[in-house]
Amino acid sequence: MKKILWIILISCSMPLLTSCEEFLDLLFDNPASPYTPTYYDVPIPDSVYVADVNQPNAKEYLPAPPTSESDVVLLDDKIQWEWGKTQRGTDRGKIAMTHMGRTPKTMCKVMAEVMGLQTISKEATPAIYRLLKRAYRTGEQSTSTAKSKYKRQRPFAVFGETPWYTDDAQDKTGSYTSATTAAGWAVGLAFAEMWPPLQNKFLRKAFQFGEDRVISGSNYQSDVEGGYCCGAAAMAQAHLDKKLQEDIAAAREEYKKLLGVASSYNPTTGASIPNGVSILNAPLNTSDSRYQADLMRYYEAKKLRDTNRGQQAVMDADANTDNMAKIFGGILGITISPSTTPAIYRLMEEIRPNNANICQAVKLTYFRLRPFAQLSEPTPLPAKEPYYKTQSSYPSGHTCYAWAVGLMLAEVAPAYQNQILARAYIFGDNRVVVGYHWPTDIDAGRILASSLIAYMHTSEVFRNLIAQGQAEYKNLKN
Repeated sequence: MKKILWIILISCSMPLLTSCEEFLDLLFDNPASPYTPTYYDVPIPDSVYVADVNQPNAKEYLPAPPTSESDVVLLDDKIQWEWGKTQRGTDRGKIAMTHMGRTPKTMCKVMAEVMGLQTISKEATPAIYRLLKRAYRTGEQSTSTAKSKYKRQRPFAVFGETPWYTDDAQDKTGSYTSATTAAGWAVGLAFAEMWPPLQNKFLRKAFQFGEDRVISGSNYQSDVEGGYCCGAAAMAQAHLDKKLQEDIAAAREEYKKLLGVASSYNPTTGASIPNGVSILNAPLNTSDSRYQADLMRYYEAKKLRDTNRGQQAVMDADANTDNMAKIFGGILGITISPSTTPAIYRLMEEIRPNNANICQAVKLTYFRLRPFAQLSEPTPLPAKEPYYKTQSSYPSGHTCYAWAVGLMLAEVAPAYQNQILARAYIFGDNRVVVGYHWPTDIDAGRILASSLIAYMHTSEVFRNLIAQGQAEYKNLKN
């Protein structure tokens, strides 16, 4: 009976403002059923790191795009569309136009700028180019299921504009989720792992590469946020292909030669955690037009407090390792603990302090009042209110930890990546339900989480723990 109740509670793990029915279907059509080793037997094409059939399914772990004028997410999309138009004649707009294009060639230009190279190409930098192209195509591919399901019209078509970037006028794949964003973010994550001394610049450029799509009017903000998630999820699966580590090693050696540094130099030695201040935009303040969308999305989420979803959100306020272990162990059908799964449990513990550090650096730079404090409203967690009034809302540390754990577990137990990622996504959104974060705090937390996991993959200790965790899970499910 307890197990059934737990499953029902998990079933409310839906993106904000969507129903439980689709996620119930996901759970009962694809429960933590017997482990299927055939997942690993699918051949991976040479051009990518993830076979198409093994790609994370965005239509299962991400919310549907807004379709109704009453949907507050669409309000945010419209505000950002208006913002994007104001940028086109500025220096920021000029940069965005130079970064338009839906092929690896465009990203070669972006990454070459960061690396101080004249060019990245198959002829001049074959190893770096190979890493970039495979990561790009892997990220791009990760959006295909959502695009084919939703076929969302692009903003310029909806609002009757002439496309600012004319090539997008011919594209019929749909706006949600943004494939260009996913591809660019996947490249940013791969390059951050390849050369950590430049990770902040790689990740900032990749973040802006998605933002460029809003400026062009070719994608909505929600398309772009979904694209970042898709790119991160795809790279979690990419780590299952040995080609990725081989390509990273080869690209490092090639770049060392181009820089003229000793072959013994290891760019991962002494690498610091990514600097979120360098990667993210500053948080919204009350004078920003987009703040109104944050406010409306908060009030919409607040309506869920007296539902099962609200009860789940209260439970998710506890972000310690044991609660995470219970949540994700329930999804996977295993007990995650120091005694039953020491490697998986340790992976969660390894992520925790790094998560605190990457978020705290941003919190100390910016102080944003939390919704309940800004609006002087009560929450379902009154005992926590005095402490959190003194802590910045931006970015969401709970979200960052949950999404980082989700990406890690998707690599450990890839056959159930969609259930894992759906629950990790909801864990973040639940912070809005209880009034402790704004939606844009949640978006920022997910960006930091994927940046953090890329950084942690530079550690051989972390990669070995992943392998041990995979072995633990296989043994338990066989």
